[in-house]
Amino acid sequence: MDTYPTLSQATGVARILSKRQLCTIVVYRTPDEKFVIARPNDRVDGNIEGVYREGYLTPTVFTSTAF
Repeated sequence: MDTYPTLSQATGVARILSKRQLCTIVVYRTPDEKFVIARPNDRVDGNIEGVYREGYLTPTVFTSTAF
């Protein structure tokens, strides 16, 4: 998991990683207004901003979570 100060930075990295590594990347906002990219099996503690696969934003029913 990596943390970024802006959503656009996190989104850009998520798109690249999901395309290069052929995996799904989750971008979420933490309570302290930072943005984290994580894999689906990582702990998500915040509001999900997007889920990326093969470089594209994918539809998801999840909007927020705290596991």
